[in-house]
Amino acid sequence: MGEVLALKYRPKSFDEVIGQESTVKQLEAALDSETLGHALLFHGTRGTGKTTSARIVAHELNRKYPDIYDNWTSRQHLVLTEIDAASNNGVDNVREIIDNIRYQTPGHKVVILDEAHMLTRQAFNAFLKTLEEPSGRITFILSTTEPHKLPATIKSRCQSYEFREVSTDTLRDYFKTLVEKEGLDIDVELASMKAEGSVRDGLSILQKSLSGEPEEDNSRDYFELVGALYQEDVTTALALVGKLRKVEEARIIIQTLEKWFYYCSMENFGLHTPVRHYFQEEKLEFDLSRLQRMFDTCLDIERSFLTSPNSKVILDMGILKLCL
Repeated sequence: MGEVLALKYRPKSFDEVIGQESTVKQLEAALDSETLGHALLFHGTRGTGKTTSARIVAHELNRKYPDIYDNWTSRQHLVLTEIDAASNNGVDNVREIIDNIRYQTPGHKVVILDEAHMLTRQAFNAFLKTLEEPSGRITFILSTTEPHKLPATIKSRCQSYEFREVSTDTLRDYFKTLVEKEGLDIDVELASMKAEGSVRDGLSILQKSLSGEPEEDNSRDYFELVGALYQEDVTTALALVGKLRKVEEARIIIQTLEKWFYYCSMENFGLHTPVRHYFQEEKLEFDLSRLQRMFDTCLDIERSFLTSPNSKVILDMGILKLCL
């Protein structure tokens, strides 16, 4: 297979965006009624369609300009500018953007700022006046996984659109359709679960399967580890941790356990998580206050890795504490 899946199946229209029905409807309604603001904030989980949707918005905003809209592949460079704010985050970078958009060209200009939270405070200050007084046909789209890091003065001037984690069931159905279309014999269950709500991450996992690169699935080990910890079975817990240490660092094991205690808490309320099928196999009920204590203990263990070079001792002693 030649083309990378994440590129081949990158949505080109809102109909192809996966798992963001509510947000897509809001955007389509604003575009149809011509009430879309000149500054938009796309925020949410990685790999859920923020930048892709920003590009679709840019395309739709140029419907009035057939020469650009109908020849988007070759003409989009005239109106669409994408900036990686992680590496272009200074005042000079922002001033260069502002200078470039002053020149009028046919069409509706769109500037996409990826990882917008990485801009420096000085850069945000330089950007603020342009957001307050945009010139002509220009729309700014700020894309970020960490909207809380944006200054309130910036957020207050943007229309906000949230991109949520995509459910495991939705990912599974989408990946199943994709592999069938490609005529591939791949089990999509692992990709759906390990993607943790990210379409892009799931496609990357499927890509590894295509290239023959093995994808470790140790979720069963973690499920059994959580059970052993909860039942205070020290011997089984240490044995499982020893097995996991052969493929993962001690810190990663604790961080993954934090996720599992979170999953257990959500499943207790009947909410779907990436590991739902394990809870369907075995009907487990957890004491929420105890799960919270175990989660807090994991946070303490994680901090301990910073103070000692002996990660194995810290991990094993942490496991003992989790069993108490």
